[in-house]
Amino acid sequence: MWSETSRMNFPRAFAVVFAAECLVCVILLSGCDAYGDMNSATYPVSSAMAPSSDSRMAVGVKLALAKQEEGESGFYLIHEGLSAFVARAALIEEAQVSLDLMYYIYSDDTSGRILTALLLQAADRGVRVRLLVDDLGTRVTNPWVAALENHPKIEIRVFNPVEGRSGLRRGVEQAMNFGRINHRMHNKLLVSDGLVAVTGGRNVADGYFSKSETEFLDVDVVAIGAVVEEASSIFDDYWNSGVAVPVSELLIADDDTFSLAALRDRVEKYLAGERETEFSKALQKSELAEKLAAGEITFHWGKATIFADPPRKAIDRENVPVSEYPGYKLEKILRQSRQRLRITNAYLIPGVPGVDLFSTLQDASIQVDILTNSLATNDVAVVHGAYSRYRKPLLQSGVRLWELRPIANQKQRKHWFKGDSHATLHAKTFVLDDDRAFVGSINLDSRSIIQNTEIGMLIENAEINRQLNVLFETWIAPDAAWKLELGDGGDITWHAENAQGEPIVETREPETSWWHRFLARLLSHLPIESQI
Repeated sequence: MWSETSRMNFPRAFAVVFAAECLVCVILLSGCDAYGDMNSATYPVSSAMAPSSDSRMAVGVKLALAKQEEGESGFYLIHEGLSAFVARAALIEEAQVSLDLMYYIYSDDTSGRILTALLLQAADRGVRVRLLVDDLGTRVTNPWVAALENHPKIEIRVFNPVEGRSGLRRGVEQAMNFGRINHRMHNKLLVSDGLVAVTGGRNVADGYFSKSETEFLDVDVVAIGAVVEEASSIFDDYWNSGVAVPVSELLIADDDTFSLAALRDRVEKYLAGERETEFSKALQKSELAEKLAAGEITFHWGKATIFADPPRKAIDRENVPVSEYPGYKLEKILRQSRQRLRITNAYLIPGVPGVDLFSTLQDASIQVDILTNSLATNDVAVVHGAYSRYRKPLLQSGVRLWELRPIANQKQRKHWFKGDSHATLHAKTFVLDDDRAFVGSINLDSRSIIQNTEIGMLIENAEINRQLNVLFETWIAPDAAWKLELGDGGDITWHAENAQGEPIVETREPETSWWHRFLARLLSHLPIESQI
């Protein structure tokens, strides 16, 4: 089993290795597709079901929507990891009709197993479950998978799969089909009963829900109203595309499976054993489901639009107009800023076009502030190497730039998670002026914009804007982030504060070893920016 970090960044690492070693044979063999022409593949078609009308959740959503204008949506922001887990678990437990989930990473760890157990329980009470996962982000060799797929109410599909399920054969398939498998589904979306949707940057894995030595700082938005139907439609597009392959079509060893009865027994014992974990305790104490049922969740209202890549981008990018890319649409929105633009982004490689965009905004008296990962918190050294080339041009244009510190978020870390964690930024948010915000999965790099499929929600609401701005201020505080400045000689200096509030100034990448700095500098010279 790969580690969380290595799985999350496998496409980047894979691209780096191949580019660095100049494996021309990969390109020559890229036409050898394990599944033939995915554009012509056909699998059983299904669509979003009619929303629940009489469940607890349906009644609560109706109460919340009753006082709002037609066509509006309600938004509830979540940035704390454990709350994000509870929200997903509660929505699964409350579902009575349907559950649709798509995730790049769906891990076989504590949070993943609890949510999987809840999905099985939902299916047992008659809820139709559709789970779509990316093949490189999520390994489906887990013995739970085949048993779940045998449930009459559960369907699992794998996006853009590699034929070999493990070992050497999988590696060979990855090499021979690199031109195809380099395009991944980075989307994150959950829709419960056609009534409530959750999207943002979080995958399903312990690190995203605060239970890990490495804690991913991230943001999700829970939405109700008009935008949920749009989210369901996007899920259907992905689910019914030829590139989403039923897991039954893939090669999983028979001796790794067991019956549904055995799975139910295993799930019951597993949940019993997890009752004293932080996740289970938080779910037991949560009042989210009750408040949602009573219409007492404080939603903030306005218009919303979901941006999502067409799924065919993964296998037929040349024939997908750039105007359909979420990154293209987002750029147009950013250019409409009037006073300020505040960006939180995990992987920042703006390229010359991005530097030009931010410089143009600065020239128009629109202040651009950006928070990204430092070398100490970036889990992909080659990404930091590429990003580092653009720091001086950004600072010279007037952009204010911060880099996250490993100790960020310790004050906010929930009391039931004992011990410190190493923070890394995973959020992708945009705060536009004082009335709009964007929350999604889109990084500002070529991989997100060009290679992967992505999703995100543009929200027209001043309160959501304010909350994200407050979060931005928290994350760039001197005890949480380094502020970058240009010295008199044009060199970059890093500024922060220690635990006593005393200023700290560094003249090289802070909180890193010489080897870490050397590696990032070396990798910065690789001509592979379009792949990372």
